[in-house]
Amino acid sequence: MTHNFNRLYKICIVGDGAVGKTTILHQYVDDKFVEDTKVTIGTNLFIKRITLPNKNVQITLQIWDLGGQERFFAVRPNFYAGAHGIIYTFDLTRRFSLMNLSKWKEEIERVIKQKPSILVGNKLDLVDGDMNRPILKDEGLETKEELCASCYIETSAKENIGIDKVFLRIAQEIFDSEVR
Repeated sequence: MTHNFNRLYKICIVGDGAVGKTTILHQYVDDKFVEDTKVTIGTNLFIKRITLPNKNVQITLQIWDLGGQERFFAVRPNFYAGAHGIIYTFDLTRRFSLMNLSKWKEEIERVIKQKPSILVGNKLDLVDGDMNRPILKDEGLETKEELCASCYIETSAKENIGIDKVFLRIAQEIFDSEVR
């Protein structure tokens, strides 16, 4: 059964400041790497229209990029309301950005119940192969389980590695959760 109608999915991309959320979104929406993004003040909104492969379903992704700094703690909950999915994001070179994701999950779930989510480890271009990695893939996979996320994807916004996969995957997860 195929449908050819447009759906709107609100997605929040969350994580500590400077993990690369805005850079990921510029790469995905604008097809460019923006080296010197500014601190997100409160929130940014990105829009992208996609078609789910093999589904013939058009989807508009409304992606909310939420400021990760502690000073935005008070305003962030307003933006979680109505979200269909969450992208938890951390920096593969900064362990504390991975460890803080449990706080993000608690913050989000105080506002909305659990939603389809995925875990993204960004800045793969700064990791030197599998040797001497600050955060091992297994740690990402463990965190994925702790967050109840459906998958773990490592990305590089700079080299455009895994970026499209992230948004296709979260859109598919949301779609599948609706048709169950």
